[in-house]
Amino acid sequence: MNPLMALGFTEPESINNLQICHIEYTKEQAERANLAFDDSVKRYLRRWIDQRAVSGVTQSPDTESDTDEFVEQGALRSYFKHHDDALERMLQQEDIAKHLLRPSSQVFFEPDAYEPLLAKFEKRIYNLAAQKEQLEVPFRYSSRNRQGIHGDSINFADMPVGEVREDIGFYFGTRRSDTTALNLIARQLRREALFSTFLPIHVVTEGYMEDSLRIIRTTTEKLREENAQSLLHCFVVQRRHAADDRHLGAAFLVMNIQQPELPQRVLFCDTLKPNGKPPWWNKFKRYLDTVFPQPEGCPAASDRLEDGGLNLQRLHDGVPVRHQDIDCAFYTASMARALIQITKLSPELISASIEELVSQMTERMPEYFEQANVAKAPELVRQVNVVRRWQMGQEALSDLQRNYQSISTALNSTLVEQGVSSWGETADYPDSNRDLSSAA
Repeated sequence: MNPLMALGFTEPESINNLQICHIEYTKEQAERANLAFDDSVKRYLRRWIDQRAVSGVTQSPDTESDTDEFVEQGALRSYFKHHDDALERMLQQEDIAKHLLRPSSQVFFEPDAYEPLLAKFEKRIYNLAAQKEQLEVPFRYSSRNRQGIHGDSINFADMPVGEVREDIGFYFGTRRSDTTALNLIARQLRREALFSTFLPIHVVTEGYMEDSLRIIRTTTEKLREENAQSLLHCFVVQRRHAADDRHLGAAFLVMNIQQPELPQRVLFCDTLKPNGKPPWWNKFKRYLDTVFPQPEGCPAASDRLEDGGLNLQRLHDGVPVRHQDIDCAFYTASMARALIQITKLSPELISASIEELVSQMTERMPEYFEQANVAKAPELVRQVNVVRRWQMGQEALSDLQRNYQSISTALNSTLVEQGVSSWGETADYPDSNRDLSSAA
């Protein structure tokens, strides 16, 4: 069963309805929900403290003499220090999980910067979890150097004057996609590509863009050696360009397994076309010619390159930091998903003109286009991306909850047999498999 459904949630929001409505869910409602959540967390921490006392476990050195003060301040940090699976444990508490996994329709987003109104202990949970490897809840945490001693986020306005400059890392709506978010997107694309009837589809999200092209060539060579049944294979790429380039691009290659040294067709799908050509065009051409070098006197592989980009991402010149568009991960994922859908449902379009192919791609991107080739207003696109950011966190938390539940029954049975309390030091769950990149 879907863990969201098990807790009484509805299914995730439709991609056709990813817009924020400030009127439906008010700031007052959010504040009440946040206070109730903070109370739930404090009750949970108090039970943990009491159980440790009953079990004879000595309090940690950072425990304050006054329990109430400790619960308000250092208890959550201490809890995360004592349990490697602290976040997963908290997600087993229905009142806590219900708040953390709530849909965007139950979040108040500040109108100007679209900053979600989070509870005090909620911020601490995200920040403390992010200090542990692969436990980041995408977009919801502050970097280590912007966290207080107890895991509180330090706002830009509270930073010492002159010690730090305002940048995109301060805001929920502008933080870059981390590894967890990119792995979740990769899994979504792989699921989309399953069960292609006419043309095999491969989703490539490893390495950087040049690495991805090498994977495509190597895979095609292997398919030739194996005498694969299908002659043509389609490859969809979504990756960052390079280690020193945080921008994400997408690409679509059609490969003939009898000719792995030269793509049959190759599209580069960027998110910016300020002067009619993507800024990363020449860089991608170099990648192509490096991975698919042609004999002297023959046309270069990059001569086959076609522009499948869309002018979706806003430029940053003159835009306040809190309004900057750092959403290339979502744009490229939507383009890649649309190309997968075309390959699965309308394979004849793979040989269509680039104009027709791009038009069909935009028709399958309702989150960003009203209809084929008619983009939504920038403010609506912004709202869609804020909701998608929130949904990334939902999916990451849901994965942690589900993976933990899958091992809890057997482990609890063992603990009962051994007479060990699930609150105690020895009750930590083993590290679960958190590889989010493979299709379920």
